[in-house]
Amino acid sequence: MDSKTRRLPRLPKRPENGLLAWQATVGFISMIYSPDATLTVKVQPEGDKRVWQASIEFGGRQEQVLARASLAEALRDLWLQLEANFTVFPNPADAVRRPANFADDKWLDADTARTLDALIDLTQTVFAQDWRMMIVYQAVDTPSQRVKMRLFAHNNAVAIGGQGPSLREACRNLYRNAAPQYFLSAGGMVDDALE
Repeated sequence: MDSKTRRLPRLPKRPENGLLAWQATVGFISMIYSPDATLTVKVQPEGDKRVWQASIEFGGRQEQVLARASLAEALRDLWLQLEANFTVFPNPADAVRRPANFADDKWLDADTARTLDALIDLTQTVFAQDWRMMIVYQAVDTPSQRVKMRLFAHNNAVAIGGQGPSLREACRNLYRNAAPQYFLSAGGMVDDALE
């Protein structure tokens, strides 16, 4: 290498999926703009479909998208809205974290997608049209508290939480915490069918 050759800095690696990109973005916003940055995703039944919404809040700012057909659509549209209204990454090298340009099947890793789908399917089977679920991500120092989930059902008479360092672990924790309620509610369905 001659004295005039300069090495370019290595660019950060692009996150493997859209959710990880959103988490990296929330971490960046927390570090640069406001430590209260929070990504929230909600899902609930509407007829025979599920309706998703997503929001990002930080430093008094809120962006939100409603009534989307999938998690991928909600997260993609939320980023487009935030990017149109606020310059998150002024430095192009940081913009590799952007939660953009992911295919619909690349917003979650396969294992997390299966776990989340199974939890939502079970919830819909047990609680029919009377439930909603919320997922909250914050870039906090304690990994086990970064992803928090809440399940509400039976006109909010059921309110159960779970948390973990990842969405998959938070789903598992919520399932463990909600298992008695799933059992009670499913038992009631069986009792009703037998009468």
